[in-house]
Amino acid sequence: MRRTYLDHNASSPLHPAARAALEQAFAEPLGNPSSPHAEGRRARDLLEGARERVASVLGCRGREILFTSGGTEALNLGLVGAARARSGVGRRLVVTAIEHAAVLEPAAALEAEGYGVTRVAPRPDGSVDAAALVEACGPGTTVAAVMLANHETGALLPVTQVVAAVRPRGVLVLCDAAMGTGLVDLRVDRLGVDLLALSGHKFGAPPGIGALYVRRRTKLEPLLRGGPQEERVRGGTENVAGAVALASTLEAMETGRSARVERLRGLSDRLRAGLAALRGAMVLGPAQERLPTTVNVAIEGCEGEALLVNLDLAGIAVSTGSACAVGASEASPVLLAMGLPPRVASSTIRLSLGDASTPEDVDEVLRILPSIVARLRDLAR
Repeated sequence: MRRTYLDHNASSPLHPAARAALEQAFAEPLGNPSSPHAEGRRARDLLEGARERVASVLGCRGREILFTSGGTEALNLGLVGAARARSGVGRRLVVTAIEHAAVLEPAAALEAEGYGVTRVAPRPDGSVDAAALVEACGPGTTVAAVMLANHETGALLPVTQVVAAVRPRGVLVLCDAAMGTGLVDLRVDRLGVDLLALSGHKFGAPPGIGALYVRRRTKLEPLLRGGPQEERVRGGTENVAGAVALASTLEAMETGRSARVERLRGLSDRLRAGLAALRGAMVLGPAQERLPTTVNVAIEGCEGEALLVNLDLAGIAVSTGSACAVGASEASPVLLAMGLPPRVASSTIRLSLGDASTPEDVDEVLRILPSIVARLRDLAR
């Protein structure tokens, strides 16, 4: 059976640039990059080369890039590390209520330690009001977490506006950019953020590698203590091959970014229109300020899990939300924060496009889904 993969927000297939980079990295024995022998020096050269390449794409210095095990570690280090390092200045944090669990969970853990956490709710369409975020950053606020784009609705958040308003107040801004790579300009001089997290497998690098941009002179309390690696902020032997693959894929995704966005925008618009025409369907998320890859739809009379399973059996891979929430019995926190009733929030599926997506993939979903919906509604009667 031909498979149609529409779950790129969960994990994107390995990019050819990543595959080539991995093969090149492993072409000769890789030593520990902290070892002084020839194999270790080769590993160190590859690692530092990858660091400079990532920095070039982001428009920063190589020493401002820390490699991590993925986006979750990068976000935990950025939020918790910055909050603890600045606890003498203040103990208040601001996050949007639609952040990924890798931000919301460590924020809750800090709250249990006595930090104040303000969670700013989105508008009903999933967008977030910049003025509300800025207003929340009152006295004592040290870190604000504002994602670049939401992983479930594709909503683009007003990062630059928030940064411009809160920087004079001494508030650091952490940005989860996992969903924007290859789609949005990630140059940190444009965004203005102090911390920016990347997750390799979200854009075609292998799982197990991520990166955190840390603006010069920004202090972080280490979460992993051990050796002197990664500016003494993240101990542990570095994933050299993963770092090289991440750098190569990041460069590849920057090439032709405008053309990619235009092509994917056409596919997602076609998908949104087709889904909106389905009786009892409600397409969620902003109509304009959104990623060109993400379509979330609630379908009346159907459970999201049932839709997912039936589509999977028909050869189509989608999700019901963040893959990090699989197994949870509650509806999506993002959709609930938007004000959707639990019944509606539980009737959604998310379809996310990538480089390999085609018009035929969109047509296949729109061809098969109506019959699945009709069958599930009949069973529910």
